[in-house]
Amino acid sequence: MPLSLAHEVAFRAAPVLTTAAAASFDAGRTVYGDARNQGVKGGALTLVRSGDTRRTVKFVSNGRIVRCVLGTPYAKYLIGRYGILPNGNAAMPHAWRTSLDGIVAGIQGGA
Repeated sequence: MPLSLAHEVAFRAAPVLTTAAAASFDAGRTVYGDARNQGVKGGALTLVRSGDTRRTVKFVSNGRIVRCVLGTPYAKYLIGRYGILPNGNAAMPHAWRTSLDGIVAGIQGGA
């Protein structure tokens, strides 16, 4: 992939991935579409007490790299336990991959 294409893909992908992660968070699902674990009393977990994690988890582009910014110190624990983001070297969610493929195709097609 040419470097200029990689920069443009990263720039366009960051807000798309942020929106996708937020949509999963709001829907009470993992980024893979699985239902989130239930709470101790069997009810659905919203993971929202103050709203800080939901508000501050975002993707940013830095050159050709897209990285996630975790705005709270405890957000990293929500990744492994509740799947608010892909964990470590886990595969990217299919919907995210499809979105990125569309961005690449749009840039290569002159969009």
